Amino acid sequence: MRRTVIAAVDGSSASMAAAEWAAGEALHRGTSLHLLNAVAPRPGSSSLVAPTDPHTRPKNPGWSPFEAADDLGRAHPGLRVTADQVAGQTLPVLFGAADRADLLVLGSHGTGAVSGFLLGSVALTVVGQSPVPVILVRAGHQAAGEHRPDDRHRATTGTPFLDVVLGLDLVRPSERLIEFGFEAAARRAATLRVVHGWNAQVPYGFGDGEPDDGSGNRLATQVTGALAAILEPWRSKFPHTDVVGETMVGRADRHLLDAASQASLLVIGRRPRASRVAAHIGATSHSVLHRALTPVAVVPHE
Repeated sequence: MRRTVIAAVDGSSASMAAAEWAAGEALHRGTSLHLLNAVAPRPGSSSLVAPTDPHTRPKNPGWSPFEAADDLGRAHPGLRVTADQVAGQTLPVLFGAADRADLLVLGSHGTGAVSGFLLGSVALTVVGQSPVPVILVRAGHQAAGEHRPDDRHRATTGTPFLDVVLGLDLVRPSERLIEFGFEAAARRAATLRVVHGWNAQVPYGFGDGEPDDGSGNRLATQVTGALAAILEPWRSKFPHTDVVGETMVGRADRHLLDAASQASLLVIGRRPRASRVAAHIGATSHSVLHRALTPVAVVPHE
């Protein structure tokens, strides 16, 4: 049974922002946090530089994941934080960790690139192939940014959370993805904003021409009704969660990015590949991951 949130750390500002976010998520879930640091193996060295032991510390003068774990433990009383420093190639280390975790949390640097603990295509490989949800957190992310401003328009963690935004495909809606979004909103006592962007011409059979007003209106009504029908049983399962469904014509990534600009978390889906030969995420997910500033959860599903 998976009971741990794992954050990949390397001492960079991006990875420490991810670790801080992961600490908050572990508290929301009532579980533990594990910090994982992958280092290049030395010839003849064992795979484990330091075992999982709160009393064991690697003998080096630089940054240490064990010290970071201690700091997070002090900052979040009641949260159990452990750490490992593992010698090995990045992808095997992270995939091995993902196989025993609820979530894998990574840091990313700046708008327009996915890096931090991992670099470029490697990060996208993890996002595209992890068997468990992966959350990307931007460098400089602050917990207060997930909350609504107070009466004086100041950032604070003492106000309610901003919405959780869920991007949903109505053609093949995933229960795992929907459940993740509802649970994330419920843990935060936040509104769940479910967004579906659609193109009236291509997916819905209008060909190359623009639909007339009557057809467009009828189709919009059908799409809105389809979203409502999908969400109805989930509203019953989560009666205390406010849910807002939105269907909009246009590129899904643009609508998701607009919604995420005022959100505490953006949740999107990714269908897994049969093998881990190459990274693969859809065009919408790729655009969102490179441009969103709020934490993004990528949930694998069938």
